Amino acid sequence: MKMIALRGRVFPTDLNHAGTVFGGWIMGKMDKAASIAVENIIISPAVTVAVSDMNFIKPIHCGAIFTIYTKIVHIGRTSIKVDVDVQIKSRETHEEYSVTKAIFTFVVVDAASKPRDVREVIRDDLDEYVRELL
Repeated sequence: MKMIALRGRVFPTDLNHAGTVFGGWIMGKMDKAASIAVENIIISPAVTVAVSDMNFIKPIHCGAIFTIYTKIVHIGRTSIKVDVDVQIKSRETHEEYSVTKAIFTFVVVDAASKPRDVREVIRDDLDEYVRELL
């Protein structure tokens, strides 16, 4: 199930010399959103270890309102994959359209930063679709 993880507005300080959002700026927002999705299902620290299938579909301009949607798509022994989709709301129609997508992979870690089994730290109140991934 896709969930809203983060919402915000683009400001002039977020733009590159071409007048669109810096790729690294939006990647940082996506990473934060994905980390929130992971924290919703485990009670342990987790770290980003990979970003894959990153696609910049359309530019993001100053003033745009963005919403970042996340969905847990895979749970491995020590890892969790999160599908992240950034959408912009059209000023004219108020319809949302996708501008950037990626898969973020996290590894659950213990206090010594060693990988830890996801099933040892899973929350009791999981949504059914996440429980089916276990």
